[in-house]
Amino acid sequence: MDCIYGHFANFDFSLLNLLFPKNVNLNFSLRSRVLIIALMIVSTYGFININQSKSVFYKVGSFVGNDPKYYDELEAVASNGPYLNFVNNLNVKIMEKPTGYSRKNILKIEKRYKQLSKNINMNRKVNNQSVVFILSESFSNPQNVPGVSLNKNPISYTKSLIKNSVGGNMISDGYGGGTANMEYEALTGLTLGNFSATLPTPYTQLVMHQKRSNVFTINNLFPESVAIHPYSGSLYDRDRVFKKMKFGQFHYLNHQYPQKYLGKIGSNPYVSDKSAYKYLIHELGKNNHTQFIQLSTMQNHMPFNKNYYSSDRFKPVGNFSKSESQEIGNYANGIKYTDMANKYLITRLKKMKKNVTLVFYGDHLPAIYTHVNMNKHGVKMHETPYFIWSNHSKLNKSISYKALVGTYGFSSEVMQATGSKVSPYYAMLQRVNEKLPIIGSKIANTTADPNLPDGGMNLINTRTYKLMTTKGLNKVQKKLLKDYQMVQYDLTAGKHYINADFTHINE
Repeated sequence: MDCIYGHFANFDFSLLNLLFPKNVNLNFSLRSRVLIIALMIVSTYGFININQSKSVFYKVGSFVGNDPKYYDELEAVASNGPYLNFVNNLNVKIMEKPTGYSRKNILKIEKRYKQLSKNINMNRKVNNQSVVFILSESFSNPQNVPGVSLNKNPISYTKSLIKNSVGGNMISDGYGGGTANMEYEALTGLTLGNFSATLPTPYTQLVMHQKRSNVFTINNLFPESVAIHPYSGSLYDRDRVFKKMKFGQFHYLNHQYPQKYLGKIGSNPYVSDKSAYKYLIHELGKNNHTQFIQLSTMQNHMPFNKNYYSSDRFKPVGNFSKSESQEIGNYANGIKYTDMANKYLITRLKKMKKNVTLVFYGDHLPAIYTHVNMNKHGVKMHETPYFIWSNHSKLNKSISYKALVGTYGFSSEVMQATGSKVSPYYAMLQRVNEKLPIIGSKIANTTADPNLPDGGMNLINTRTYKLMTTKGLNKVQKKLLKDYQMVQYDLTAGKHYINADFTHINE
């Protein structure tokens, strides 16, 4: 102990001299020096770990009003100030480095899935279709929520599409939010479940700091790609993120989004889904080129405590408050309009000569079900509907589709449904979809804020719909999961050993 005190006694206090004016007496006692140094160490450690949800400093930060807003840097600075916003972004780990990660092992993975893709492609064709991903804001089935009954089904047409095409339920990593995260997973084929808990929003925390050449998304397989979002382009930094993802164009409000497609319903302030679909049809009809379009809608965005619509068609029944009942009824009215818009869209696409395959999915449930025990029904409260539909191609429904999928699997699913050739990367994703449980994040947590760093891997058994651990995986599954994690790490946080032909299709 005397030795330690001796080191402190000889400590160079030049840092303190920077903090205090020269005329301030810094003749501190030995005990004061030790206390100051200890406080500096604790403070530094606290700042570095303020975004670690399990740390004491995270709780202290929350107590004093620190509110990380990773989805919007400008709003984060306005809310927390520049200093807290700076420390909130310190010590962000993308993901854990998988054991055995090396160029040699990555090349082994490449070789394995190159052979698999060759085997798969023997019975596949070159994809000459346009593909559309529609992320439908807050679209879900209220009748699927425990303890909720409605006098009629608000999404009857969409359910018929699911039944008669390829479809089922998707596991969302958000509840009440997290739209951009679902976009990210669908476009990249990467899951948040493999990322660190300190990376709750990949758009702003990861993609914005990657080199453009290191960001691979499904639109890169198409000669033309367009992103459409009838809202602000700066939220989640989409205007810059989509450039990194090599989208040819991004149309959003006040930027290349025509006024004639800004129609709304009742007093709803957001662009209606039908209006957004009309613009989508316009973009598809501009030429006969094969293209990829990403559309994220806004009609059913929160809040739900306002009755935007003149009709009051739905009467929720259940053991919940009057205010919750009103919100459920208002929400059901909104998604009924989406259901009607889906019918309009399908009818129009059937008449279009261009080959179009559509992937439609809800991004998350609305955070209105306060009566539900999230600990008990966590998986159920993260299920949203999805379907894959094509206007001219006969989809391959003879293959074994799971009724429950991860958002990261859509790109592989659409290639499988249309019988399209795959790259080694998508061959791997096909195996991941077929052989592994859903790899989710935050399903086991009760928070309704998807932007807080409280994630981690949650595995969902596709037969029992219950959470499980990696201990329940067999040897083949564990190896496959390791391959997936190796590839995800290399693409995002690693040395980028993977060759370009791993992600692209060799025709």
